[in-house]
Amino acid sequence: MDTELKPYSKTPHIMVDGKGMFASIRVTRPEEGEEKPHFTMEQMLDFIAQAGVSYGIDESAVASLCEDMIYNTDVVIAVGKEPTVGENGYFEYHFSQDFSNKPTIRPDGSADFLSIKVIEVVHEDDLIVTYHPAVQGEPGTNVRGLPIEPKPVREMPPLGGRGFRRSEDNLSYYAEMDGKITLQNNRILISPIYEIERDADMTVGNIDFKGDVVIHGGVKHGIYIHATGSITIDGLVEHCEMRAGKDIYLLSGVKGAEKTTIHAEGGITAEFIEYAIVSCKKDLRVDVLFNCLVNCESRIIATSGKRSSIIGGNTTAVQGLSALCVGNKFGTVTKIVVGVDEERLKEMSQLIEKIKALESNIAKIKKGVEDFDALAEKRGISYKEDPRRMQLLRVKIRDEALVAQDRTRLEELKEIVNLGRRATVKVYDTVYAGVRIKMMEQRVQMSDYQKKVEFCKTDTGIRMEPLEGPVPEE
Repeated sequence: MDTELKPYSKTPHIMVDGKGMFASIRVTRPEEGEEKPHFTMEQMLDFIAQAGVSYGIDESAVASLCEDMIYNTDVVIAVGKEPTVGENGYFEYHFSQDFSNKPTIRPDGSADFLSIKVIEVVHEDDLIVTYHPAVQGEPGTNVRGLPIEPKPVREMPPLGGRGFRRSEDNLSYYAEMDGKITLQNNRILISPIYEIERDADMTVGNIDFKGDVVIHGGVKHGIYIHATGSITIDGLVEHCEMRAGKDIYLLSGVKGAEKTTIHAEGGITAEFIEYAIVSCKKDLRVDVLFNCLVNCESRIIATSGKRSSIIGGNTTAVQGLSALCVGNKFGTVTKIVVGVDEERLKEMSQLIEKIKALESNIAKIKKGVEDFDALAEKRGISYKEDPRRMQLLRVKIRDEALVAQDRTRLEELKEIVNLGRRATVKVYDTVYAGVRIKMMEQRVQMSDYQKKVEFCKTDTGIRMEPLEGPVPEE
């Protein structure tokens, strides 16, 4: 006699993940003696609805389960819709910010200084920036039918700066002048620029400009160029006088006469410099220095190409010097000075004495003003407009400004001296006979050539140490 099976009594279990994005169903395997379960599509959908699942139901998966029951397995039967990700507002810049003050190296190993890019020029009415507003994301829906809000997006505040204008909708930015454009801390700065598309010669005349100067040709004999900003010259520089409040870039080099003078409050980068008087407060980067008088408060670096060298002249680099070659095989006398020199130590001493004298004078002036004020209180009259008191105040303001200026320079010198004490001379290929190196009170003169050597100051003299490894990128 057949045993009658008991009816299946377990309801399918509906599970929803913690975020409400997935719902699954599990049918428990029937126990021995129970009938195999059978659920209609309608029953299954009813179970799902009772569990609160109403969105993203995969009816094909439910139907498949009804036809071919799977036991003790979680079968996904509903998937929610994720919200679409929005996009924050952003600025699109229509000018280059990819600058480099180092030359690229040609296949033959020489340095291409014309590849240097240190400035971006825009012209009046150029479109310089476009703002793309934020795009809101689309809401999603979980399997319970509840909305899922997208992450909030952020609009960018308008750009600040000077030298440009914005459209009425604040989406487009246009240059108001011809000039150099820079981006600094989300501020656009367009500053005046004096740009010459040809040689600077006597038909152009001397240049004295508050801003940057860019000359796409060369500089001819006898021209004076003074800029409070930087100076960039694409062509060859001949005998001239040049001063910059920032950096100088001489992309085709200098063929100066002995009176050619070049000074930068910043650094100098040049392909080559011949027969010139050169000074700068930051690094001097050059391929070849030939018979120059150089005074650099920072470092001199002549390692960019396969022919980089310093030959002849008198070269001072307070914070150290690196070169591929120094001197030449003909024994040309080449004088190198690194570290702290007597000139700067003397300037420090003079500044200290000057500051002390100014501060003493300021103290006397303060006492004089106090005496005027005490006399005014005693007599019950005002001396504020007295010419003598006003003259004292004018001198006090002047001297306080001088003290502030001198203290700034003194701190600069202290830093220079501190760095100069550790200065060395590194020669990555050859230092030749005829080279004379001075480090403070220590001196050495080469009587023969040496390869790959570093000159370091010691208490007893200048020591030569082997220089290992390839030429570093500086």
